[in-house]
Amino acid sequence: MDALKKWATVCAVGFSLAQASIAHDMQMDMGGAKGGTGGMNMSAGAAAKPAKAPLATGAAFDAKHRLWVAWVEGQHVVVAHSDDRGRTLSPPVTVNAMPEPIYTSAENRPKVAASPDAKTIYVTWSMPLDAPYTGMVRFSRSTDGGATWSVPATVHGDRQPITHRFDSLIVDGQGRIFVTWIDKRDLTLAKKAGKPYDGAAVYYAVSTDGGETFQPERKVADHTCECCRIALALDNEGRVQAMWRNVFEGQIRDHALAVLPAGAQQPVVPIRATFSGWHMEACPEHGPALAITPDGVRHMAWFSVVNGRADVYYSRLSADGKPLGEPWAFGDTGKPDEQASHAALIARGKTLWLAWKAFDGDTMRLMLRRSDDEGAHWSAPRTLAQTAGGSDNPQLLDDAGRIYLSWRTQNDGYMLVPVEEAK
Repeated sequence: MDALKKWATVCAVGFSLAQASIAHDMQMDMGGAKGGTGGMNMSAGAAAKPAKAPLATGAAFDAKHRLWVAWVEGQHVVVAHSDDRGRTLSPPVTVNAMPEPIYTSAENRPKVAASPDAKTIYVTWSMPLDAPYTGMVRFSRSTDGGATWSVPATVHGDRQPITHRFDSLIVDGQGRIFVTWIDKRDLTLAKKAGKPYDGAAVYYAVSTDGGETFQPERKVADHTCECCRIALALDNEGRVQAMWRNVFEGQIRDHALAVLPAGAQQPVVPIRATFSGWHMEACPEHGPALAITPDGVRHMAWFSVVNGRADVYYSRLSADGKPLGEPWAFGDTGKPDEQASHAALIARGKTLWLAWKAFDGDTMRLMLRRSDDEGAHWSAPRTLAQTAGGSDNPQLLDDAGRIYLSWRTQNDGYMLVPVEEAK
């Protein structure tokens, strides 16, 4: 079956585009079990049935080159570290001592980040409530090298039993913590007032004291997609920028961008970032990736339908908000039955790396392209890893200029692949 026709059919009936790989990734659900890392167990406990093990895993390096990895076991977020670039992991430490349900889809996995001095580690996750699609965004920190963790706190002041989920986490160069999420408080208000409201909203909160407290949350934008991850990146001025799938007039599901000010006195000014004109009356559950080069250009990877072609695309937006060139379907590897999805993107100076999943109906491959001239030209795609079982979405990590791909699969556990040494 032609993979592109498959995507187009899914779009036409209005289902989530994530459904195309549900059979492959169905184990990424709420709850949790134990898994492995590079052929070794991520937990010393007895192995559970692989089909039920949530694979959603967050990872990040700190400034001292230590790798931090967060995942879910049962109703607990656990964190381990590695000082040998992922070959071995420390015994996992439980973050939330009291059990609570945790979202573990690949678009909504636990996140981990470190303070600029590597002295404090932060973790966020989304906790589901009783009603479907509801949740709270949770936060915890460790100030003793991951040995102990603070009692989890809810980041936002709004405590209605509605959607607060699909959190994203980033720490800027001054150590300020930014947490973003999808929020439906404005939809709730609109319904009560009998007014129309498309989608949800994006909110964020900032901590300027290392996670002891968070400032009152601020709205980024109304009318956003309900279940697509939010991409965060630092720009050449040290500012946090966010990219999300927006719901423009007429149910057009393109993307928008905004700088997230740390202070409440500065306005949030969203701009449109992609221009595919894709009409879709459902959430595709397929968020974007964002990287920013020193010239201020925003480099973006995103799923959409452009000129009738459903694919993952790369595009650029200048520092002053102008599109540079045309969107490019970078997932085309010459295999007509292969379906590309869920890209990761990272920049280091003028060099960019772009990774994504490619599924041919049997095997999921992780593919990579590299650009050494700020996205003007790209290398041919090459395979970094592959699996015939379930898998998480990829992450690209930067450890002082060394780029790695972080991935967890049902068959092989957690792996950290150096992208320049992969064969």
